[in-house]
Amino acid sequence: MKPLGRLPYLLVGASLFGVKIAIDYAVATLFHRAYSPLFYLSPIDAPLFRPSESPAYWFAMWGVALPFIGVGVYLTARRLLDARLSPWLNVLFFMPFANLLFFVAAAAAPTRVAPEAEQLPEQGLYRHGGGKGVALAAPARNATASVFLAGLLGSVIGLGAVGISVWLMRSYGAALMLGAPVISGFATSTFYVRFQPEKGFWAGAARATLVSFAISFTVIIGFALEGLGCLVMALPLIVPVVLLGSFIGYALAKEGAGRGMAPACAPFVLLPLLLGAERGQPQTALRVDAVESAVVVDAPPDAVWKRVVAFPPLPPPDEPIFEAGIAAPLRATIDGEGPGAIRRCVFTTGTFVEPIEVWSPGRELSFSVTDQPDPMREMTLWNSVRPPHLSGYLETTRGQFLLEPLPGGKTRLVGRTWYRTRLEPQGYFRLWGDAIIHQIHLRVLRHVAALAERDMQAGPT
Repeated sequence: MKPLGRLPYLLVGASLFGVKIAIDYAVATLFHRAYSPLFYLSPIDAPLFRPSESPAYWFAMWGVALPFIGVGVYLTARRLLDARLSPWLNVLFFMPFANLLFFVAAAAAPTRVAPEAEQLPEQGLYRHGGGKGVALAAPARNATASVFLAGLLGSVIGLGAVGISVWLMRSYGAALMLGAPVISGFATSTFYVRFQPEKGFWAGAARATLVSFAISFTVIIGFALEGLGCLVMALPLIVPVVLLGSFIGYALAKEGAGRGMAPACAPFVLLPLLLGAERGQPQTALRVDAVESAVVVDAPPDAVWKRVVAFPPLPPPDEPIFEAGIAAPLRATIDGEGPGAIRRCVFTTGTFVEPIEVWSPGRELSFSVTDQPDPMREMTLWNSVRPPHLSGYLETTRGQFLLEPLPGGKTRLVGRTWYRTRLEPQGYFRLWGDAIIHQIHLRVLRHVAALAERDMQAGPT
């Protein structure tokens, strides 16, 4: 197999891509199907992954795709050979969302020479083959190029993990939140060591890892694979983990720097194993925890009760947490009285439906939750995008208000909410869930307290 230089690879690849777009459009038109070039950015949304919609269309699209896939893999293998990168990197060709970044990395990788090459000092070039013919190539990569290229390849692995776990498996498990960052950082460092084996300190590999993380973050936001809110919550967890993986990868790669690309290829085996093992685990009941908040109201329990059951609209939320997209309570109404009555609490994202279970005027109001809106409105560049984590990954199960009389005609008003989360690791995301629900409680409790105190000041009507 002959090596393929950067410019031929880029020109042939771009030409084939243009031809592929034209053929796909023609096939979609023939079958009266919608078509968009964005399918190549999000292949999971493409017809290749939806055979049930139209088997004939599905077979036609695969019939067109397979020859281009075969040619693409062949050309990329030649490009990797020219850049002296492992042919196993070709598996990134099939990574959802991330394969176009891999094409960019493959096209950007400069030509490298074999270790046995002999330098021609007067020209700054190299001679291959022990004098039996000459093949000339550029000198080794500089440190900046190595940082960028290693970061680009590492981001392909990270984005591929997001695509497989979130959009194929619909899972926000530990394999995604912990395993994928470790593997991405590990791979980035081993790529860097492969490109810069003479560098003796982790700093370069760490920079490459941060470049990889920045590229992944930008792509995820730019193409709305996830929203900014979820990413901000995950950052304190992911950044240390990805740097840990980077350090481990660097240490191991330095020990075996001359042993080829095996360390960098390890993630291609580990990632599917982690995701598959997590998927195969038996489902267990999710833990339901309660969050409790309280305020002291300068009014007796009977006056507070009237405002707990239902309350008029709150002022528009101006707290930073709600301006960031977290669902904020707006008002509450109730149909009927006593157990079985239906309370509706309207939030900025929709309405909670809350059948009353315990109705004890002046003492306790408890209810279950039978319907609920999204927990937040994600911040993305595209208003129509709704990330999967908004569907069932944080669920409220029931709520409660307790009114405890205090000396001096005051009341301790307690709000409790029971909820569960499917985000892993649960212990970490419960810290966020508890803090968010506490802020929701305080917004409601303070509003109720202000209304009850105002009623007392106004006196009997």
